[in-house]
Amino acid sequence: MGEPPLLPSIKLPEPVALPPRMELLAPSFYVPQYKPVILPSAKQMKEAQIRAQEKQEAQQRKTNKSQPEVKGLPETTTINVPFIDTPLPVPKPEILSTAVFTAGAASVASVAGTLAAGAVLKRLTKVLKPAMTTALKKIAKVRGKNPAESDAKLRWRRRGYTKRSSQNRV
Repeated sequence: MGEPPLLPSIKLPEPVALPPRMELLAPSFYVPQYKPVILPSAKQMKEAQIRAQEKQEAQQRKTNKSQPEVKGLPETTTINVPFIDTPLPVPKPEILSTAVFTAGAASVASVAGTLAAGAVLKRLTKVLKPAMTTALKKIAKVRGKNPAESDAKLRWRRRGYTKRSSQNRV
């Protein structure tokens, strides 16, 4: 009894060093500055418009001289587009109306065909589904296997319903 008992000891890791104290600076912002807009007088505006019109007329004279004349096919006409100042060939109205009528007739025919085919397929499904089911059951019977059951009948059986004499459940 002379020695004190040895107690178990655990060596703990050193504590995590915290970062030095930070100083937050006061926020600053940029003050926008602008230069005042100086608007021209009405007289200066009219003069500028007259000069711009004169330049435009001079350019039109130059382009009209250097622009080749477009000779289209006999079934086309030409129109002048305002901003590009170039004659543009366009088919005659008779050709355009024929194209529009043809496109309309094609769209009507495709929609009508789709609707008719949908109705026919729906009717065929009603007629052929029972016939195919009966034929598949007969084939399964000939092969000596149980016929496949529908998903609804499988769920009905899994729920634990049994055949009762008072009800017509199969």
